[in-house]
Amino acid sequence: MNKLGISINRTNIDMIPDYAAAGFEVMEISLPNEPADSLREFGGRAMALAKEAGVALWSVHIPFGRELDISNPDEEKRLLALELLKPSIGLAKEWGAEVIVVHGSSEPNEDASRGARIIACAQSLKALQKEAGSIRVALENLPRTCIARNSGETVPLSKNCAGICFDVNHLLMQSHESFLEQAAPEIITTHLSDYDAVDERHWMPGAGVVPWKLVYDRLTAAGYEGPWLFELGRNPDGTNFDPVAVLDSWAKESGL
Repeated sequence: MNKLGISINRTNIDMIPDYAAAGFEVMEISLPNEPADSLREFGGRAMALAKEAGVALWSVHIPFGRELDISNPDEEKRLLALELLKPSIGLAKEWGAEVIVVHGSSEPNEDASRGARIIACAQSLKALQKEAGSIRVALENLPRTCIARNSGETVPLSKNCAGICFDVNHLLMQSHESFLEQAAPEIITTHLSDYDAVDERHWMPGAGVVPWKLVYDRLTAAGYEGPWLFELGRNPDGTNFDPVAVLDSWAKESGL
């Protein structure tokens, strides 16, 4: 059975014991765009809390931002972005991650630049996978004007690394059914949350329009072996979603 996973960032790191108690078995460390020493401190703390709670590391989401845009058609800036990402990849290796999640671009991007950016992104993904070695690099599908905003871009690009991180609340131009028809066999990890299909929201399952049973059924039918890993926002009052409520909603919506 697929394990349950949770993305850990600075807002929910102290909840790792609560996630473990609710039944989450693995985690993703989502690294902020900060200096290497700060990333090491944050990740080290997450790893220590996880070890004590019995949660294993599954993936590391490396930083992203305009200066870290791996689709930059300016070759000098693209190579600089790759260089700036090396410390995060080094930390993922040190911590024993199985997967590295990467954004294919920042935004906004003009339509006229998409072709050049897709080519640059493909080159960068090859370089990142080489740098990662045995750790699998997963390209995340993204919303709006980002590169990899639909299956037509995401699937071909993912051939340059190990596969896809499917963020179910990022699809703004394509249905989940249509995306999964092409992408399901390439998906090696997930970011699960709900939304309104107007913009990404990172809500609890059932709070929006994600067809959860379809997602579950299609990935299962495709032989998906990764965790059901959640990447969640917070309540309107700034508190984190209750871990038990998240899993109860997931079970109800996915038909488990």
